[in-house]
Amino acid sequence: DMVLVMTVNPGFGGQSYIQTMEPKIREVRNMIRDAGLDDAVNVEVDGGISNKTIAGAAKAGANVLIAGSALFKEPKGLKHAVSELRAAATAAFVG
Repeated sequence: DMVLVMTVNPGFGGQSYIQTMEPKIREVRNMIRDAGLDDAVNVEVDGGISNKTIAGAAKAGANVLIAGSALFKEPKGLKHAVSELRAAATAAFVG
């Protein structure tokens, strides 16, 4: 099971991450935890996810991140984008 929190206004790609959604991510994660479902329900965040926004989303409680433009609009190419996102995710989730 999963709860999706949009961190952009729905409709089209390439929008900037709305940082003010982080309290909502935190609230959803806390509701899941309070219900004793922390291991059963993922918190997915979609919108503006990049190597610069992963840490905030993860710290707020997201454990599934959707990246589109950060991958496909990276001037240095897809391989570089994947490497950057992996590094940011590893730092955010593993430490």
